[in-house]
Amino acid sequence: MNLIKTPQVIVIASGKGGTGKSTVAINLSMALTERGKRVTLLDANLELPSIATLLNMSPAYTLTDLIEGRRSLHEITFSGPRGINFILGSTVTKPITNLSPAHHFGIVNAFNTIAGEVDILIVDTAPGINKSVFNFIRASQDILLVTNSEPTALASTNALINALHLDYNLQNFRILINTVSNRYEGRAVFEKLLKMNVHRTDLLLSYAGHVLDIKSARRAAIKGQALFDLYPKSEFAQDIRRLARAIDRWPVRDTPTGNIEFFMESLIKNT
Repeated sequence: MNLIKTPQVIVIASGKGGTGKSTVAINLSMALTERGKRVTLLDANLELPSIATLLNMSPAYTLTDLIEGRRSLHEITFSGPRGINFILGSTVTKPITNLSPAHHFGIVNAFNTIAGEVDILIVDTAPGINKSVFNFIRASQDILLVTNSEPTALASTNALINALHLDYNLQNFRILINTVSNRYEGRAVFEKLLKMNVHRTDLLLSYAGHVLDIKSARRAAIKGQALFDLYPKSEFAQDIRRLARAIDRWPVRDTPTGNIEFFMESLIKNT
């Protein structure tokens, strides 16, 4: 009897850059480990990966080494702050579609080997609307879209939702409003997004909460540390903790889509 619990796969995406998506991914991972979760954070931004830069990490091997068959998953995974396992990214030198079936099989089975070692896989994607982002989102279990109150950010989030809905029939999206000035702003921005889609009765947009702006973000980036570590008692950290608690209540899909190995298999098939 297989007693291995199905890992939860959460893809974090945004319609455009500058919404703080990667910062959310890092700090949310820390908040989840604080709750006793075994977390792996995958930097799946194959255009301009940023997690290593934000945390001042210099990985010997990256996701590209796995994709191109040079290293195993365990060789490119390393333990970082708070025990988070990091799989960091670098720009790919050739499309994943050009890989051989043997490489595809190897990647799928590589993620299968860590299924029993991970409770939650956080996937930080590239910002914007492109095929790589679509494939990661389509293969995921939960979709968390990070936006803010800027009109361009909200418009790009809406464009991403509609592209995924119209082209791939995805219907469920969780929305996190980042860098708000107060707790009322987040709900107000989410209501604007709802009004943009009032005619789409088959869409389910859920409010995942807000994250208060913190003026020390630049200082944290310079130090190569996470805000959650530097300012654990800040309102920012409390908002991230609130999101982590909410994730505990998100239903875990009892289908192969939720498994890490099937996440990679779906990614490859959909490419």
